[in-house]
Amino acid sequence: MSDSAEAIHARLAELTAPTAHSQIIDLGCGAAPTLLALSRLAPEATLIGVDRSATFLQQARQKLRGHLGPVMTFAADLRCPLPCGNESVDVVLSYNTVECLPAPELLLVEVARVLRPGGRAILAHVDFDSLVIAGADADLDRRVCHAFADDMQSWMDHADGRVGRKLGMLLVRSPLKLVRVEPLLTWSTRLAGHAEDRIGQIRKALLSAVRHDRGSLSAAEVEEWYAAVCEADRLGGFFFSELAFIAVAERPREERLTGDTAPLARNGLLPGLDGGWASGRSSAA
Repeated sequence: MSDSAEAIHARLAELTAPTAHSQIIDLGCGAAPTLLALSRLAPEATLIGVDRSATFLQQARQKLRGHLGPVMTFAADLRCPLPCGNESVDVVLSYNTVECLPAPELLLVEVARVLRPGGRAILAHVDFDSLVIAGADADLDRRVCHAFADDMQSWMDHADGRVGRKLGMLLVRSPLKLVRVEPLLTWSTRLAGHAEDRIGQIRKALLSAVRHDRGSLSAAEVEEWYAAVCEADRLGGFFFSELAFIAVAERPREERLTGDTAPLARNGLLPGLDGGWASGRSSAA
């Protein structure tokens, strides 16, 4: 699950430019770190979280209890039509979710459908092939970082660790108009906070891969890498960085999309179904 302290959530909220009248939907919202950042900027905006994990949605509702405006959460599978009516939201957000979808282009058609003309889509994703972690020797470090980027964990429907750099092309090929792509670098010289969380996720995911006979590394190699990273931190030479890409697109104002219209409920939204999928790379078992 994404750490609410990550700088990217504040940047996503800033790019959304929310007002009190905005209706904003976060696809793969997890425990709502981005929605919480939006709440700080626009405490009366309508915030909508969609995820397939009932547990994450419960955590999201808890974190957003102090939000003054409407808050709605829906359990839904993003491989299916979105639980929204046509032209029903102002902004669609999604962070670290697109790689889990076998056909992300179908989701973007749905995003275009639910956006109002002139509405904005903001997709962001860490490019896991960009990881830089000091500690282990070059060969082992490359193999660990590439194995994590390429790993499709047991709870994932699909995996593409290089999807961050592909967001712009995905949007160019969608019904939306690409506005810009920007990078966001997260880095640390201490094994703490987000860096510690990410390295823990890498270790957990690759050990899980070993247990499920899908890994290219042995458990001993994973632990050797982790010990070298911890030693680098102990000696004061630790370094960690990862690069995320943020792509901003709009639905053209003059275009009206055709196709089936999802049935509308209150506020243009429909309830979804419970399931087991969750966003991000944090659920390795």
